Amino acid sequence: MRCPFLREAHVQSCQASPFRKQIVRTGTAADERCGSPAWRECPVVQDLHEEHPSAGACPFHAESLAQYCSAAPVTKLIPWSDQAFSRCGSEAFRYCDLYLALARTPAPPAAPGEELPGIDDADGVPVPRWLWFARTHTWLAVASDGVCHIGVDAFLARTLGGIDRVQFVTTKGVERPAAVLTVREVNLTVAFPNPVLITGVNGALRADPARLARDPYGLGWLFEGIVRDRGTAPNGIARATEGLLRGDAATSWMRREGLRLRSLAEEASERISGTRLAADGGLPAPGLVRTLPHEEALRLSHLLLSNAPDEERSS
Repeated sequence: MRCPFLREAHVQSCQASPFRKQIVRTGTAADERCGSPAWRECPVVQDLHEEHPSAGACPFHAESLAQYCSAAPVTKLIPWSDQAFSRCGSEAFRYCDLYLALARTPAPPAAPGEELPGIDDADGVPVPRWLWFARTHTWLAVASDGVCHIGVDAFLARTLGGIDRVQFVTTKGVERPAAVLTVREVNLTVAFPNPVLITGVNGALRADPARLARDPYGLGWLFEGIVRDRGTAPNGIARATEGLLRGDAATSWMRREGLRLRSLAEEASERISGTRLAADGGLPAPGLVRTLPHEEALRLSHLLLSNAPDEERSS
């Protein structure tokens, strides 16, 4: 599936002109000088002394097929031959800034006869049902064409608060995606537990790291890649989703994580005299890590980001 904002156009250009400019065709060739005998009157062609002046159309007239984004404020024509290198022609478009600004969700479309996946609520934390969640509080989205995206979940984004800096540890190749998030001089390593073929990273986070916490399931994605496991499931995601949670299982786990965070925050408050960190009957206030002393922030983050089984994650 390609982006719904992707458009195609027939463009033409003059190979004799010193300035190459693509012009979108609005009529037929016969309606224009280049496609009629009137081309011989063009001053550019006359200067070149064309050897075949009897041609019915200008021999320097070139036509091609181009694509452009109808959502972009400025139209930029991209040759059709470059479509393989553009995310517009694959389901990666769902994480494009322009698409998200208009659609406001990277959710995949429902298959014929199926309902569109929804978003659960785990005590105030959104849990999209189409995503796979790891115990390291990272998520994986896999499109039907094998393109995948990885980021941190809303639970971790809420707990960290604003992100001051993002550094990518892995950027290319078959790796376990990892990044270092800096929160008030506390460096936290976030890692997805399974290897995928990484093809790119969200470079926009270097200039605006706050978008990771602002929109963790959309503009704040971290890694882009391809999932193509041989000899596994037909859609090639068996290895990438090993040990991950989805749907009801992910929502139940996220609720347990909320209870665990509240317990950890209460323990931290006991070690910090006169500081109240946990809200009664609910999750601690957003940005909990930013309010803790350096050692307590590291301790809490280590427990949250651990990939150990649930029964070991609180000790």
